[in-house]
Amino acid sequence: MRSLVFVFILLLSLTISAQTGREARIDSLENALKSAGQDTTRVNILSELARSYGGVDSLKAFEKGFAAIALAKRINYLRGMADANINLAGCYLDYFDVDNAKKYFTIGNKFADKLVAKDSSSRNMKIWLRGKYNIGVAYGYEGNVEKEIERIAETIPYAQEMGDKMFVANANTSLGIKYSNLMLYKRAYEMFLISQKQYEEVGTPEDMLYHSLSFSSALSSMDSLKRMKSVLDIAKVNLDLIPNSFYEGPYQMELGLYHAKIGEYNKALVALDKAYTYYKEQSSSFYIKLIYQRYAEAYSGMGNFKKAKEYTLKYINFSDDEHSFNDKLGSYYSLAKFDAKLTNYKSAYNYLKDYVAALDSARVGELGNEMQQLEIQYKTATKEKEILALKNEKSEAALALQVKKSQNYLLGAVASLLALLLFIGFYAYNAKLRRARKKEREQEKEVSLLKQKQENEVFSAMIEGQEKERKRLAIDLHDGLGGRLSGISMNLSKLDKDEPKEYPKTQLKKVMKDLDDSLTELRSIARNMMPETLVKYGLQAALKDYCSSMTGNDTKVTLQFYGSEKGINLNQQVTMYRVIQELINNAIKHAHASEVLVQYMRDGNKVDITVEDNGVGFDKQEIESEKAGMGLSNLQTRVAYLKGDLEFNSEENEGTTVNVQINIDAA
Repeated sequence: MRSLVFVFILLLSLTISAQTGREARIDSLENALKSAGQDTTRVNILSELARSYGGVDSLKAFEKGFAAIALAKRINYLRGMADANINLAGCYLDYFDVDNAKKYFTIGNKFADKLVAKDSSSRNMKIWLRGKYNIGVAYGYEGNVEKEIERIAETIPYAQEMGDKMFVANANTSLGIKYSNLMLYKRAYEMFLISQKQYEEVGTPEDMLYHSLSFSSALSSMDSLKRMKSVLDIAKVNLDLIPNSFYEGPYQMELGLYHAKIGEYNKALVALDKAYTYYKEQSSSFYIKLIYQRYAEAYSGMGNFKKAKEYTLKYINFSDDEHSFNDKLGSYYSLAKFDAKLTNYKSAYNYLKDYVAALDSARVGELGNEMQQLEIQYKTATKEKEILALKNEKSEAALALQVKKSQNYLLGAVASLLALLLFIGFYAYNAKLRRARKKEREQEKEVSLLKQKQENEVFSAMIEGQEKERKRLAIDLHDGLGGRLSGISMNLSKLDKDEPKEYPKTQLKKVMKDLDDSLTELRSIARNMMPETLVKYGLQAALKDYCSSMTGNDTKVTLQFYGSEKGINLNQQVTMYRVIQELINNAIKHAHASEVLVQYMRDGNKVDITVEDNGVGFDKQEIESEKAGMGLSNLQTRVAYLKGDLEFNSEENEGTTVNVQINIDAA
């Protein structure tokens, strides 16, 4: 549920130009357009009108944008084509049409590159910077935050060199927002402090509002409530300077969030009511959806679970039907809790089943996609081998033909006296060459068969491992989670059947404990199937999360991560994660280790992974005898997939050290 705050921030990040006072600017531009005599002037005004109408009047925004592009193209006006395409792309971005936005940003940026190559004046560089910056924002809309940060960051040095302090302030605020979305709160806080000083120097009250509300949302996620209040106070001072500001609604939503977080729920509801009044005429607005979510949080904190459920249902059933996987899971879980509090046990149980089904469906989909990717990779590799073999056959035929022609020319030039000797020599040479080629083909065939056999063994082992994982998952779901849910169902049914006269507090506590235990077990199963942290934030975050989860009263798992996972594709990262996961499990389960040290070291394209424990250990003969088992077989298969080397060092009662060496180019 909490992640939607960041979507709100993302929407704010696009509001770089002023939102109020536009009417006067639009009227001024329209009047200037009527009196404009030159075509280049008309292109500039039309382009600026498209930018000004964006987010206000979509029909006029697109009308002016296309008119500017058409006129600029007709008169071959390079600056106009760059500016108009970039502004039209911004219009598409205002209405969340990312594909068309990227299309016109790409066109506009190509014209802008040509423009600054001819004339890198400040006026032209501003167009170039705007195009590069906003295509990064478009990537962010697609979820590619890494590329968004990269594009925004690369524009800052150019803007600083130009002395464009406002652009630098906006860019730093955007970076603060992105770092906050990635939960890199320390870095985000630093960027917001930098941009706040820059806005105080050159910004308008509206610029300060934009920054303060973005900063406030990030601070709420950091639970820095005292600082959040001071930033909201700055926002209020600047809001009072702008009558009928676009930011009135967002400010009231942030104020409502702050009051809810400090337990002032009545004040939170007052602020949210004001925000709702501001947006109620826009029934399909995303902000209405966000307000529903915050109403639910406030009423839940007050203990009014009926109202909390009502607004959660409004949120999950909102007309735009755009909910992330985590939003749906969080909503189903919240609805289950609210109904349990309201003694609607059957409904609570059904929502819990929806929660489980949604999670299971998502994981199965991810597993299916991974299998499909592996199949595509396998077929591609097979096709490449066939093409290579065909090229080799053609090369050999061409070589044989060339040799034969050379020999024919030689025979024609040689005297008849040596003809017999040369014929014998040629025959002997040809026979020897045929034997050599036959032997070479046999060796190549043998090598090919060995490679095919090895690939088949690796593939079979992977399939066998996947089948074993599916069986283990089925057992975990049936014997573990299934048993718990059956127990919960029986307890709820018994409560319904007995119809207790008094509030069954003890029984409900047990049911809620069983629900929490079921969710804990479900998260553990989901993490084992596909670590969501790895997909979102990379190998280092996933390993840190897993090592923390394996650390308990009897076991300490320590991670030392040197280098990065940049440049390593997702399949390779998942395989490395599985190797380390298997080694940690072996150390705890079989070696009974109380301390496990995991080291990940990367030097260029070389990755060294070491897992060391203080368990009971085992001798080399035991290692050799265990290689036939599925545990070591799965490890060897995964390391072989990475084209790596696996080495065990262990002695009885002296612990075990496992080293894995991987070359990223080979993998």
